[in-house]
Amino acid sequence: MAEPLGSRFAKLWTASTTSALGSGLATIAAPLFVAAHTKNPLIVSATAGVAWLPWLLFALPGGVLVDRVDRRRLMVTIDWIRVAVMAVLATALLAGWSSIALLDAALFLINTGEIIFRSASQAMIPAVVPRARLERANGWLVGGTTLMQNMIAGPLGGFLFVLAACVPFYVNAGTYAASAVLVGLVAGTYRAARPVYRSGQTGADDQTGPGDQTGRMTRRAAVTRRGQAARSGRNWPKGSTGWPASACCEP
Repeated sequence: MAEPLGSRFAKLWTASTTSALGSGLATIAAPLFVAAHTKNPLIVSATAGVAWLPWLLFALPGGVLVDRVDRRRLMVTIDWIRVAVMAVLATALLAGWSSIALLDAALFLINTGEIIFRSASQAMIPAVVPRARLERANGWLVGGTTLMQNMIAGPLGGFLFVLAACVPFYVNAGTYAASAVLVGLVAGTYRAARPVYRSGQTGADDQTGPGDQTGRMTRRAAVTRRGQAARSGRNWPKGSTGWPASACCEP
């Protein structure tokens, strides 16, 4: 019998899948709203493109951010910002003040948040489950978010849009609020661990390549210094290349 993944992972999983469901609802409902207000196929397709553009622009920068701050606090902050964005959009739709430009801007913002939120949730997994259960925990997280955003959100978003154009966006705001509460209940601090240097080794503030005065070590310099450390018998600390872990671990 498989061992349980723990209450902290259960909260993280529920928050992540709920957030993915909300983002999926908006991604489905937004083109439906645009199609109901214009006959121009380019405008409709542009709205769909806006929903996925953040994945192209912010996947790598989002990973860098995740490695610099407390991941739990970052996720909570992102969710409450998205609650505000969706509440404003839904209220504008209800009052008849909305425009396609406002819709596209809101869609861009919430999906930018989804990229960072998802990177942070994946990066938190090693801190909430034992190492032996990482594979199963990652499978549950990826499977749950994929199911919610790509399979459940589609028919549900269409049904809610038929009720009223603002309903999917109000529900979306509710999913982000629920996600923020659940992530806030995950106890602990989840900042990326910094490498620990032993006596006689170069510290993080001195990680510069030959001739590099900017304080940032290039990949080539990192490889060179690892080779020098190996030849001199020094134990170069794992993960000290200066490159964010999430940049190499994103799917």
